Amino acid sequence: MNPAVFTVITFPFLFGVMFGDIGHGFMMTMAAALLCLYEGKLSKYADDEMFGTLYHGRYCILMMGCFAIYSGFIYNELFSVPLEIFGSTLWCSGEMTDDPQCATLGSITGQGGGSQLQKWPRSNLDKAYDFKGDGGSSGEEVVWDNYPFGADPGWSHTANKLNTANSFKMKFAIVVGVSQMVMGVCCKLMNTLYWKDMITLYFVYIPEIVFINSIFGYLVILILIKWTTNWDTSFILNNYEIVTIPQIYCKDDLSNLPCWTAPYQADRSLVPGYGASKLAQMPEHQWCMTPTATAGCAVFEYNGKLIVESNTYGNTTFMNPAHYSPETCAAGAEGCMLWKQGPPSLLDSLIKMFMEPGFVSIENQLIGGQGPLQALLILIAFVSVPMLLFPKPFLLKREHEAKMAAPGGFQPLQNFAHEADEGGSFFLSLALLLLIFFVLSRSVALSPPPLSNLSSSRVS
Repeated sequence: MNPAVFTVITFPFLFGVMFGDIGHGFMMTMAAALLCLYEGKLSKYADDEMFGTLYHGRYCILMMGCFAIYSGFIYNELFSVPLEIFGSTLWCSGEMTDDPQCATLGSITGQGGGSQLQKWPRSNLDKAYDFKGDGGSSGEEVVWDNYPFGADPGWSHTANKLNTANSFKMKFAIVVGVSQMVMGVCCKLMNTLYWKDMITLYFVYIPEIVFINSIFGYLVILILIKWTTNWDTSFILNNYEIVTIPQIYCKDDLSNLPCWTAPYQADRSLVPGYGASKLAQMPEHQWCMTPTATAGCAVFEYNGKLIVESNTYGNTTFMNPAHYSPETCAAGAEGCMLWKQGPPSLLDSLIKMFMEPGFVSIENQLIGGQGPLQALLILIAFVSVPMLLFPKPFLLKREHEAKMAAPGGFQPLQNFAHEADEGGSFFLSLALLLLIFFVLSRSVALSPPPLSNLSSSRVS
């Protein structure tokens, strides 16, 4: 099977990912379309080196331009200018006083006002919690609004736009690149099955596919898990395990645990229902709205104890298992800890996969049992390397020797081989002698004359 069958699509697509812009892609598409429409008239100029490169690749350039336009719609950019084709940004800011939802959330969160530039995502926060009545949970989970298609143009006005875009493109390129490598190896599988080459099947294809997927395929899985995880609801309990707490606000009697406390209520004793009776009696470190009010603190019940989310910003003691662990929590509420997990760096995860095999700290875990799983994958990858390098040459050598020893098989031409060896040695010796003679002659020609000759010539 020829890999060009799918490469003719994947290569222009990867180009479009890197060159994604509606305007630039349109210009490239129009130029390639002209080359295709007038290919008969332009064929006489195809002998030119520079123009011939464009002419012979006109159909590939056409697909590259089309994919660049598609990626431009994904990025919502026209000549690097953000577009709002599918509606305005889903981010609210203090300047959006004419937007009803932004004005409502701004007044609730204290982020409103035309002079404020703080941004926050749109959500159904006003529906999940009753701000207008007596206060309380509606039982609805808080979810952030999603932009209808592609990237939200609001990212173009943020300070971390470049870091966000580059991070996404790098991970997406890894996913597509690894998929393309796996498809290429699968072409080898089809070819070996067609030619019934079992040696290549067992000792080339299988080790290759195992090696690729045990490292890079595993990395792709981590990327997909990181993309699809809601990090607002992922928490670390007692520095030991990861728990998921959906952003549903607590009822007054805490009958729907796990849940979140009332939003933007910095004083926990003023939380309606359970604030004065339960939250105020808990350890001081178990409160996340210090010093800034947030959309709520997660509440979890562990072995009959209520644990409220803590703010770990600038305090590494809370994340130290020596200070907070299941054992310290069993001893008393002062030793219990719950804090929000952030998305881990996959680059660090891949490096530590080899530098610290078998161990992944709890804050960097994406799946349960990740440490032993990575140790197993590394072992499989190392075993597949010698299986890829050594068996096939030895088996082919043994197969060749068996054919040579079989009656009527090929026999070595000893005399001719000996004579050829002698002839090769003779010419090699002659070449070495000529090289030595050339070096000596050059050194004699370039050597300076004796000092005696120089002095005599000056006297004369």
